[in-house]
Amino acid sequence: MRKSHILAFVFAVVAAVWVASGQLGTDGEPEETDAAEATVGGASVADADEPVGVRVGQRVARARSRDLVLRGRTEASRWVDIKAETKGRVAEVVAREGARVGRGDTIVRLAMEDRAEKLAEAEARVRQRQIEFDAARSLRRKGFRSETRLAEAAADLDAAIAHVARISVDIDRTEIGAPFAGVIETRDVELGDFVEPGDVIARVVDEDPYLVVGQVSELDVGLLEEGDTGVARLADGETVEGRVRYIGSIAETATRTFRVELEIPNRARALRGGVTAEIRIPVESVQAHFLSPALLTLDDEGVLGVRTVNGDAVVEFKPVSVFAAEPDGVWVTGLPPTATVITVGQEFVRHGQTVRPIPEQVERAS
Repeated sequence: MRKSHILAFVFAVVAAVWVASGQLGTDGEPEETDAAEATVGGASVADADEPVGVRVGQRVARARSRDLVLRGRTEASRWVDIKAETKGRVAEVVAREGARVGRGDTIVRLAMEDRAEKLAEAEARVRQRQIEFDAARSLRRKGFRSETRLAEAAADLDAAIAHVARISVDIDRTEIGAPFAGVIETRDVELGDFVEPGDVIARVVDEDPYLVVGQVSELDVGLLEEGDTGVARLADGETVEGRVRYIGSIAETATRTFRVELEIPNRARALRGGVTAEIRIPVESVQAHFLSPALLTLDDEGVLGVRTVNGDAVVEFKPVSVFAAEPDGVWVTGLPPTATVITVGQEFVRHGQTVRPIPEQVERAS
């Protein structure tokens, strides 16, 4: 019994010593770990004190305009269907289809028929009425003719003169001419045709200037003003330049768009009506920077911007807006006129961090 107590005591002492030795070994390892961590931390701190090198490049703002693009077609600035104002037979066709005429040039002549005889008769009647009026006025002065008879003679004279004027106008209307300079697009009568007042004789089209007509949406119509310069690209690739001469004030019911007319000089008579065209009208001009899309980034709040470096070599995040896009880059606004943009390494630095800027030309030279 006493022997078993002694063995139990021995085992208890051995266990206590073993536990104590394990505890001491454990206490040593954390000390080494803490020291290692301190060493690593010291190295990290040392590395953080050295500014990160980033490649930078100067970007200078340039004037950039945004174009309003419309689909349209060419159209004559004016045209008119010339109609007969008196009846008669077509006695002579002076101008053929496609001929260019000046203002007042004769296109068709109608037969005079008996108009010359009617004019001679009317002029003779005027002479008669003039003699009668002179006699009535002389008798009235002597008191042998009443005021009423004198007025009657004056009215007869005026009617005779008016009749001569009507016949003269009718004779003038036998020569049907162009109201303005242009080209004869169509001619609806031939030699020998009989026409009545209101019958179409020919269509005359004014060739200079010409129009390129498009439709602008109700959202963009406020961006345009009469007098704005625009460029139209025709279906054959030719480009022509002109000015906005008209902007519709009432939208078309079906499309809710407004008519826009671009007036194009056409002194060479090269433009024709009905040709498809693309109209570009600059509506806004700003100072913008042209950048590669790879230089754009987002901040922590999802704002689009560019990381730049100021004069103290500190990173600054500049919010920007995309003004226009091209196949090889984008135009952005929001940067100062001249900006030092980080071109390589922007993903490794943050706003407010001091860096070591390396100019692009130095990078390439090395």
